[in-house]
Amino acid sequence: MPDYKTVEVIFKGKGSEYFKIWIVNLFLSIITFGIYSAWAKVRTKRYLYGNTSIDGASFEYHASPIAILKGRLIAFALLVIYSVLSDLYPLFSILLIALLTIVIPWIVWRSLKFNARMTSLRNVHFSFKGLLKKSYLYYLIVPFILPLLISLLISFAYSVIFNGFAIERFYFYPVDIFSFEDKYFNELFILFAGSVSIYILIIPYIHKLKIFYYLNNSYFGQGKFSSDILASKFYLIDILTFLVILSVLLFPALILYGSAFYGSAFYNLLDRNDNIGIVVALLVSIIIYLVMLTTVFLSTAFFNAKVRNYVYSKTKLNGDIFINSNLHIWRLFWIYLSNFFLMIFTFGLAYPWTIIRKTTYMAETVSISNAAALSLFLSQQEQKQSALGEEIGEAFDVGSGIDF
Repeated sequence: MPDYKTVEVIFKGKGSEYFKIWIVNLFLSIITFGIYSAWAKVRTKRYLYGNTSIDGASFEYHASPIAILKGRLIAFALLVIYSVLSDLYPLFSILLIALLTIVIPWIVWRSLKFNARMTSLRNVHFSFKGLLKKSYLYYLIVPFILPLLISLLISFAYSVIFNGFAIERFYFYPVDIFSFEDKYFNELFILFAGSVSIYILIIPYIHKLKIFYYLNNSYFGQGKFSSDILASKFYLIDILTFLVILSVLLFPALILYGSAFYGSAFYNLLDRNDNIGIVVALLVSIIIYLVMLTTVFLSTAFFNAKVRNYVYSKTKLNGDIFINSNLHIWRLFWIYLSNFFLMIFTFGLAYPWTIIRKTTYMAETVSISNAAALSLFLSQQEQKQSALGEEIGEAFDVGSGIDF
């Protein structure tokens, strides 16, 4: 890499400022029965984006609250219809879930396009130009249909070999096994257990596909992002994350082992003093709770830091603008943990400060090499994008699987 000038991403937001925005947003959203939430979302994003800058230039968020409100009302209507029909016609609700599953790739695709188009820097807009068919491939076929088909073939082979199922009846096999007759119990078990097992095995690969799809189809004006990430690195990160979880859980296991080793004297003491038993039980509960929190937040910090640092190191814009990330696992862990306790002890009122703390750190650990070249890009004119996909995704808790 040539010796380009490197600049850091700066975030200047303050907890006290964001608290004022947040509390007004919350109050107005409540008294308007959620209608103001569209304006609240725009105000929040404009504040966070406007306080994030690269080489003196701040990001801007251009979404219209009215467009978001329309999308949100449609999404809310669909959610109400789903809830009502789920109670009245449980079987029909299954069909609605199947329909939602089919449209998830479209929702994700629309959301990625909308969010990119609504963001700009130096009056140059971002854009996402990924193909819809690729979204279906990465968000439906590979994660769900492929494991199901492979498991179906394995189940069919088992049935042919051990149950004498006629090969020429292959096309009727799904109908036969879903008759739920006792003789097809093993086939159904293979089908479901196989699908879940294959899905778990390919999770790192799916994660890589989604990030690759997003980055390699993203643009800044006329400049194109590119990333040459490898699935093997995602598998390594997942394995290391699992080892981190095991390492944390090893601590209480050793305590339990020690308790069992010195158990007789310890339990005799408890029998003679109920107060000691209560104190010990309380301490054990606290230790278990802290271990669980540590496991969740440390493994999350490890995974997020490793993935973002790796992906950013492999990503560039137009081949000569490079992105660097230097997230530290322990610092990120401390932010996660302390933010959690801040939320608990303030009954949620510290939420704005937790967002500012996290956003500040996530921004200050990113730097751009050859940032001066960003001023050379020109914006491309594109069609207006609807907010419908994003809002339906929010209503049904559908995410893109991409969070940087």
